[in-house]
Amino acid sequence: MRAAARRVKAGGERFLGGVLPGASARRLQIKAFADEWAAANLEARRGTGPLWIVLGDSASQGIGATRRETGYVSVVHERLRRRDDWRVINLSRAGAGIADVLTRQLPELVELTRDQSADLVSCIVGAEDIARRVPGLDVSLRQLLASLPVGTVVGTFARGSRSGLAARLDAITREEAARHQLRVAELPPRFGPGVRGRERNPLGDVEHAGWADAVLAAIDGPPVEVATSTDPELPVVRADGAKEPAGAEKAADGASADD
Repeated sequence: MRAAARRVKAGGERFLGGVLPGASARRLQIKAFADEWAAANLEARRGTGPLWIVLGDSASQGIGATRRETGYVSVVHERLRRRDDWRVINLSRAGAGIADVLTRQLPELVELTRDQSADLVSCIVGAEDIARRVPGLDVSLRQLLASLPVGTVVGTFARGSRSGLAARLDAITREEAARHQLRVAELPPRFGPGVRGRERNPLGDVEHAGWADAVLAAIDGPPVEVATSTDPELPVVRADGAKEPAGAEKAADGASADD
């Protein structure tokens, strides 16, 4: 009864969000989707079958999609359900950054998996931090990636870009994914070439569908074993945050071999 009541309430607020402009519509959508996920999470906890636990920000809540069901998490979940009786528990929060995942969502994941293990974990976060230029992102991102379970799906934001904050963080993501055997979803870029401004607008249905394709491809692929950041076309970001020129690692290897 409680889950049904939440859905009715969320549906009414989602309708109002569709006819109100700008920030008002977004606030109502955030609350409506959060209520819907809270109800869905209760059902998933009582169910059986493979379990997917989602960590992240507003994108993982489905914000920007016309309905929660067209957000990328719901789209991926529906495709997984064609294979098996998959459940999803969504711990993401609108507006969350890396610090929120570290201090709130990861402890929730640990507590949740005390009683039931997760067959899949995903954690796509960082867009809010990049847009806000939060200091110390390289350090906090490494800390987060080192804390995730083996096989967790993580995402990139600046595919095709070789410079800028987002590209540097993507290099760290690929490097740490190789170190900790994570799966990397090469998402359609939010901060790559051709993207202007701070890209604060939420994803729409088309963008969510593109994210769903990338996440499902990562789920079906093996954990990363060789760091993509060693590609000669990509910068190598060291643990101290300094950036080496592209190809520097291979050049160094060649010099060692000659010696």
